Amino acid sequence: MMMKNIGIKLAAVALVLCAALPAYAGKDGSALKIKQAIASTSVDAILAEVERAEALACDECIQLVTNLTEDARYEVRAVAAWWFAKRPALKKMLAEQFDAELLTGGTVKVRNAADFLSRTMTYTALPNLRAAIKRDVGAEAKLAIVRAVHYLGHKGGNEALTVAMTDRDPTVRAEAARAWRDIYDQVDAGPVLALLGDADASVRAEAATVVGGMKTLAGRGALEALVVSDGSPIARRNAAWALGKLGQAASRDALTKASGDESGLVRMTARAALGQLR
Repeated sequence: MMMKNIGIKLAAVALVLCAALPAYAGKDGSALKIKQAIASTSVDAILAEVERAEALACDECIQLVTNLTEDARYEVRAVAAWWFAKRPALKKMLAEQFDAELLTGGTVKVRNAADFLSRTMTYTALPNLRAAIKRDVGAEAKLAIVRAVHYLGHKGGNEALTVAMTDRDPTVRAEAARAWRDIYDQVDAGPVLALLGDADASVRAEAATVVGGMKTLAGRGALEALVVSDGSPIARRNAAWALGKLGQAASRDALTKASGDESGLVRMTARAALGQLR
């Protein structure tokens, strides 16, 4: 795979960093140790050596960690982004490249870009994340976009999540619902309501949790239907939990019926929810 090459421009920045840091910077880390960790293929070893090189400044380290931003493993990409986040000038240069790739790259490049931009808290990437979710890229890239919006936690990513909730891949729809709940200052679960009727049970179950957790009363009817008739015991259980969170007396009949469900998990959750009704 073709890896990014930061080149002479970043090497010059590295020299400035080297001059500014004390000789012991890097907590005994070294380019050689990072190389050895990469050669071992062990995620734990790579994470440990990149973290050990937290303040290490050397040209070779920069290129090694740059390559890790495009590793196939999320944990490795995340720690590489963390390393660059501590070097604002270098982070900015890479972020500009990754931000552009959201609009032009294929599935893997968009995945890598979304992960780097979120883990370095690059909020200026939100417009391109919104645009990228509408592109014809694979589920892996769309999951990364949703993950990025979730990590950034900014309402500027709401549009990306609502688009993701209509994606053909159920894992993308479920992840978008989950992310919606954790966006800072989110008002309610309105856009998630439609997913209570999703064709996929895991999406319905996730949507129920979000609607209940955000206490969106408009979902009560759909949750009552789920708790008594959904084919998935996980969806029925989550609907029972959600109805308890809503706490509406009108849900008593549905929860009473669910308290006799064939699934022990549903019965237990429904009975607990009955105790939360006002």
